[in-house]
Amino acid sequence: MKLISLAPFLVGLACGNPVVLKRADGLPTNCVYVNNIAFGALPSDGEPGQSPQYSMAQLNSALGAKICGYGWYSQVSSSSYDGSQLKAVMSDVVSSGAVFQPAVMPTLPLGSFTASTASQIASVLEQFTSQGVEVWLRFGHEMNYYLSVGTYSGTAAQFVNAWKLMAAAVAGNDKIKMWWSPNNVGNNVGSVAQYWPGAEYVDLVGVDCYPSGSISSSTFGSCYQSFYNTYSAAYNIPFAIGETGYCGSSGADDWLSAIMNPPSGYPNYIAASWFEYSKECDFRIIESGNLAETQQILLHGATSSGGGGSGTDARDGAAAPPAPVSQPTLAAEASAEAVAGVVADGTAAPLSLATLTTPA
Repeated sequence: MKLISLAPFLVGLACGNPVVLKRADGLPTNCVYVNNIAFGALPSDGEPGQSPQYSMAQLNSALGAKICGYGWYSQVSSSSYDGSQLKAVMSDVVSSGAVFQPAVMPTLPLGSFTASTASQIASVLEQFTSQGVEVWLRFGHEMNYYLSVGTYSGTAAQFVNAWKLMAAAVAGNDKIKMWWSPNNVGNNVGSVAQYWPGAEYVDLVGVDCYPSGSISSSTFGSCYQSFYNTYSAAYNIPFAIGETGYCGSSGADDWLSAIMNPPSGYPNYIAASWFEYSKECDFRIIESGNLAETQQILLHGATSSGGGGSGTDARDGAAAPPAPVSQPTLAAEASAEAVAGVVADGTAAPLSLATLTTPA
């Protein structure tokens, strides 16, 4: 556990806050890094009408190297939670050695989310951590989008309360980190302030962004800079991209290169995970015709035209892990939303946004 600044923690103690600050340690050392940024993936879950289900073992074999992060989706639709969606991939998660990055979606009314519900989620996650798995929990990810379309139901205050209950439930487990991850905000970073629970309840921050236009040297900053400055730099919390991809006939190589070779000014940036799905758009870069280009960027440090830095050889075990930073089943949305740039998440609705604008 890394406690860099005790100030927020002491404030929490004064208020009776049981949460212990933890930061983003636990990344494996023998997996794919480029420029000290760990590469992760969200394997397709095989829902009808989209890409088949992939295991991480399958993606690692295709890529020829170990992937550092393993994203997956699970919905909490009632006050009882058995974690069956997460436990279905437990063996693959454990054997992969990756950081598990579950997006646990509270689709029950947020006002009905209780400490008991949070405790049940924590108990499921402890089945992973007891086997040595590091967990970065993206609880209620993309809350700004999902509350606007009714996937989550409730108010911003109820979301914050649910977040704090979840944070308290996992506070005693140093292998579980709380990862706050809104949907793309572009320059309208103030739009997510109402969902911010406070730095003392957060171990990592990130924001989901899916560009669909041409990738330039400014695209990375358009997606992430305002958010990074407001929530990572300001609170000295690790920044990690929970999911991203490229929606378009070409440009995936440039975008992959851009996120693995970012411009200067992001010292807290430690990891990025790619949405390895074909769903409304074909985002795949491993189980696709893009594999050779993907291997060139991830394993040999090549920088495509959208990149901002020099690459680092990241073959399995060859690249050093990042230095620690200071702190750290629903139907797809309507086709009209897909036209507006929204991509549904996983078995429920995983992600959104293939544009650089804030969702309505």
